[in-house]
Amino acid sequence: MKNIRAWILFISAGLLLLLASPYILVRWDLSEEKKFTLSESTISTLQALDGPIRIKVYLAGKDLPGGFKRLQKASFAILQDIQRSSPQTISIETIDLYEAYPDASLREQQIFQLDSLGLPPTNLVNNEGGKQVQQMVFPGLVIEKGDKKTGVLLLKGNQLASSQEVLNQSVEGLEYEIMKGIQSLMDTARKKIGFFLDYSRVPAIKQLGLIASLRKSYDLYPVDLSASSTLVGLDAICVIQPDRKFSPTDQFKIDQFLVKGGKGIFFLEGVRVDTIQGQGLVSSPMDVGLEEMLYRYGLRLNANWVKDAQLSGMIPLEVGNFGNKANLQLMPWPAFPLLTGNPASVITKNLDAIYGKFVSSIDTVSGSSGLKKTPLLVTSAYTQAQKAPATLPFASSGKDFNPAQYTSGPQVISYLLEGQFKSIFANRPLPQDSLANGFVAQGQQAGGLIVVGDGDLALNGIDPNTKGPTPLGFDPFAKHTFANRDFILNAFHYLLDDQKALLARNKNIRLRPLDMVKVQEGRSYYQFLNVLVPVGFGILISLLVILYRKRKYRA
Repeated sequence: MKNIRAWILFISAGLLLLLASPYILVRWDLSEEKKFTLSESTISTLQALDGPIRIKVYLAGKDLPGGFKRLQKASFAILQDIQRSSPQTISIETIDLYEAYPDASLREQQIFQLDSLGLPPTNLVNNEGGKQVQQMVFPGLVIEKGDKKTGVLLLKGNQLASSQEVLNQSVEGLEYEIMKGIQSLMDTARKKIGFFLDYSRVPAIKQLGLIASLRKSYDLYPVDLSASSTLVGLDAICVIQPDRKFSPTDQFKIDQFLVKGGKGIFFLEGVRVDTIQGQGLVSSPMDVGLEEMLYRYGLRLNANWVKDAQLSGMIPLEVGNFGNKANLQLMPWPAFPLLTGNPASVITKNLDAIYGKFVSSIDTVSGSSGLKKTPLLVTSAYTQAQKAPATLPFASSGKDFNPAQYTSGPQVISYLLEGQFKSIFANRPLPQDSLANGFVAQGQQAGGLIVVGDGDLALNGIDPNTKGPTPLGFDPFAKHTFANRDFILNAFHYLLDDQKALLARNKNIRLRPLDMVKVQEGRSYYQFLNVLVPVGFGILISLLVILYRKRKYRA
């Protein structure tokens, strides 16, 4: 009777656990990378949610390749963690476009809407029955809060890497990308960024991509620096491709803004580039008055252009005639290098390549500035740093790579400075006006400055057909959008958001691929082992149970 009661209690407890298992989650993150643990910044952001959120996941389908299944599984795992950690209701819906929209025209409309939210489809080619079958996958999700919505692209990584590395980088960045999308829909205090109008003649249409991207998270203000007494009230300043020299008074305003804890990003040109009709390009040194300031802060913007023979964009050039017409072919153009990010910085980790045009290198200068210097963007090892004045004939494009001419090594194109800035006007005469009244020689608050040796990096192109702006970082010849936009957004997030939003980018998930040589050599052994060990384990447990029962019930 006691045994029957024990079995009833045991079975009842088991059924109770099965019924309660969907509502009770107990999990220990034993992974080396802590990839199943949400960051503190994510938890604090979720706790600040003021309304329900709907998330529609479009990474769906029955025949996803292995890498995309892993991305799908990792996405749902993080979404479920976010759902459980939020005090507000977060609903998650999976949508397979081919099942939800069997009508082709309706499906095309939905695809167009997703593309407008920044979720372009990814075309995959699978082998089925000896035939190649194309499949469109949508590696993204849409987050909705009230009447606001935003798209989150999940497949993001350095496209110069292998497909497996890109997928792994995408998994590493899932939490950050999803939380960045949620944050963009929240009503929070917005930081203010000032753009200088009087030192650059860049057309407004070339800044539309940057402005549209930043406006989602920050308030933007045009600033006439010459007419402004100070920069008080701004959280950051942005200098884009200045083409004339800053006056000493305006240099003083910028210096004091940084010394008092302000943040800034300078997109500067080391050289001025002019075109020689039909022959090529010529460079000349450029001085905008910020060189001494940067030198005192510990950086030197070189008057050169860096040509990259290994990683560069392409331009169409005439290589001969095709009948009675000119034969235009895309040729590598070393003056448009593709820059890679520093994997040790949360700003540039796992970013796709950055599209540069006529970039100049930046060196560090030893001194007593006391600022922390972090390289952000770098070229490949096969470069040529050509000092101005110099020429670059169009005929140099497409020529065979000559290692003897590209020996300058990796060149750093962007640096981050952070710490307490010291004024360059210390122990120097100050402006003879009211500006000198609030002068601070040594900063007490941490400031930040990012310097980029390429003024074009922050500018979008213009479509020759529509006369409208192209996406920021878009290569019109390769038809690929590089990560210029993501780099700039990450840079401002790092400077203005106290790095909290970027903490989730610190995750490292290492690839642990199988050794295919060993797999092929020991194929039979591993197959036999995988079959034998589970069966042998089951037999061993059965024998132990039989021996236990014999000893217990032996007469």
